[in-house]
Amino acid sequence: MSRTAPLAYVALEPHLAPGALLKDAIGTLVNAADHGPQALFSEARILFRNLLGAKDVRLLVRSGGAWREWEKLNDGADEALIESLPDAPAEVVIFENSAFIPVQLASVGLLAEGISNPAVLHDAAPVLSKVFGLAIASSESQNVNPDKLEAIRVFQRVANKILKSQDLQEIFLQITHEAKTRLSADICGIMLLEDDALVMKRCTGNLAIETARLSMKAGQGVGGRVLQTRQPCSIEDYIQSEIISRDFMNLARAERVRSALAVPLMSQDQVIGVLEVWRRKPSTFTAQHTAELATLANLASLAIENAALLEARELAARKLKDAHAELQQRYDVIRNWADLQESLIATLLNGGSLSEIAQRAHEHLRSPVLILDKQLDVKASHPLDSLADGTLRAVRVGISQSTGLETRYKTVTSGSLRFAYQSITAGSEQLGWAILVDPEIEDASAQLAITELCVTAALHQTKERAAARALTDKLAMLTWDLLEGPDHLRQLALQRAKELNAEIPGDYSVLVCCVDGIDRPGKAGLLTGGEIEARRRSVAEAPDRLPSRHLVRLSGLRGNELALVVSTPDVVRLRDFAQSLMAEVMRRVPGSLVYVGLSRSCRDPMLMPNAWKDAHIALDVARQSRQAAVVGFDDVGVAGLLMSMREGADFHQFVKETLGKLLEEKSPQREVLLRTLRTFFACNCSQQAAAKELRAHQKTVAYRLDKVERITGLRLATHEQRVLLYLALQMNDLIA
Repeated sequence: MSRTAPLAYVALEPHLAPGALLKDAIGTLVNAADHGPQALFSEARILFRNLLGAKDVRLLVRSGGAWREWEKLNDGADEALIESLPDAPAEVVIFENSAFIPVQLASVGLLAEGISNPAVLHDAAPVLSKVFGLAIASSESQNVNPDKLEAIRVFQRVANKILKSQDLQEIFLQITHEAKTRLSADICGIMLLEDDALVMKRCTGNLAIETARLSMKAGQGVGGRVLQTRQPCSIEDYIQSEIISRDFMNLARAERVRSALAVPLMSQDQVIGVLEVWRRKPSTFTAQHTAELATLANLASLAIENAALLEARELAARKLKDAHAELQQRYDVIRNWADLQESLIATLLNGGSLSEIAQRAHEHLRSPVLILDKQLDVKASHPLDSLADGTLRAVRVGISQSTGLETRYKTVTSGSLRFAYQSITAGSEQLGWAILVDPEIEDASAQLAITELCVTAALHQTKERAAARALTDKLAMLTWDLLEGPDHLRQLALQRAKELNAEIPGDYSVLVCCVDGIDRPGKAGLLTGGEIEARRRSVAEAPDRLPSRHLVRLSGLRGNELALVVSTPDVVRLRDFAQSLMAEVMRRVPGSLVYVGLSRSCRDPMLMPNAWKDAHIALDVARQSRQAAVVGFDDVGVAGLLMSMREGADFHQFVKETLGKLLEEKSPQREVLLRTLRTFFACNCSQQAAAKELRAHQKTVAYRLDKVERITGLRLATHEQRVLLYLALQMNDLIA
């Protein structure tokens, strides 16, 4: 039949819904199919060109082992159009600015060039290409027989049902009904692939309930063979057939079925299910039957894909709505945090106290606010009447039990009390804690709010520390000017000390504390520069944490030595202070070794360099012990005079060279010889007086002294050697 009237063409508008767009496009193709392949192919080119916004769309057919342009085949043109294209592409193949859209596997395709709407390639184009393929199969010539026209009308009716309904069960019912009717079958069912088995989703005409619940794996029955081979399968006599398994013979007898035809449901070149019909009599299914059932199977696949597309669109809409709500919530959180930040920073810049900062935070958050120091003592709170003893106790216990090394945001529930807390830190130093009691805001807002409170509190304390440190630095400079400066500079330093209320009293002593290991890393590894500086600040602050801190008039840290001017004439009190200082420094710098040297008591501030020298001599003696020790200058005696002349002498080496063999004697012989030698020197080198002091015979003392001479190789009768023995014995007693 020749084309007598122009076909109506529906322009595909991008704003149309997918269902409306496909419905109009299918109507156009069905209308064209009634007028033969020539009209169908022409309309398809226009339809796809407008759908994709392409410059041109050419219809290709597979001929002579290559893809060739359909319109030029009759002109004798035999050159291949696209030699690099695969023989049977099952999906859209995209080139630089064009794409190949398969219509019928390995036989018909479309080449779209100059595409301006590439998104459609993965959306409507694959669906429409399947419909185009169905239209080609239904339009073999311009003279269509009535049976084929009826088949086309059936397919159109099913396609319209697919486009109008989102209910897969309703669509499956329509497809199974049409398949059962068109193929004069007794039973028809649709099975979909779930995991690795085909499961019956819709069945009509069955007698046994087991048929509606049928499940089969690859290789089982007719449907399982289709799943295994991916090809249609036709059985003339189900009971007598040798090409299918015998798994469902009992069910076949119950249903009285004899013949069957099944075709695969394909999606993206994958089998997703099977459409199968059964007859209760032996019969032969023709190629036309197979083609029609395959067409209905393709429509079922199209329905499944369409339903998945709609579900994906609805899911995307829900996700977009949820994302919008989440973004709005985040915006509210950030806006509230920004308002709090502005309020706290303004308070800080205006010189507000920690109490005022806590008040501003409370006004913004409507929750009681606490700021604690590192020892969990209250530094600020608001409102004041909210700080009950039970609340503070619960907060302290909660933080102590929960923290460990954890200093980030955390919430704790203790009985009826709920609070959030976070560490206040400056660099690597922990300064205290910020607490919100029963926060009235959600965790995300509370975390931002408490973080801003921690930052502001850290800035406030850092500012206060900077002011205090400036004063401390001034006093430290005065300390070193007094200890090591020339006379004129010392006079000026005394005047500045008086102005800073650090006047030197009438009786004072100089104390030097040396910290070995202030830069020694712990088990965690290397120390950073900031961590070493934090240790040095902690050492410098140690005297301020002692009960007798009021005794310190001036102090200064240089390197690993802390110098102090202490106002007390009481030697016992001075030593107690030194012991407390040594213990506090070792607590602040774990793993360190601390030595303390004390000068003699002085009255004249201008003589402070002499006291400084005395303290260093005592420190050198303390360091010779190689363990934490406090040594006063009065303790070193004659050895002190030696140290003042030979700065940096090694006591251990001197004692070893002089008394080494004597000290190696076995006990108690060693103690007897050392005690005899001490008594001999204490008695002005008189053997008779020493014997009386020791309550021993004079010959016994002479024998012991003779043995000392033989062991050490030194003669007590020689003055120089006798002095060496005396000094070595004194040094050994000091460092033992």
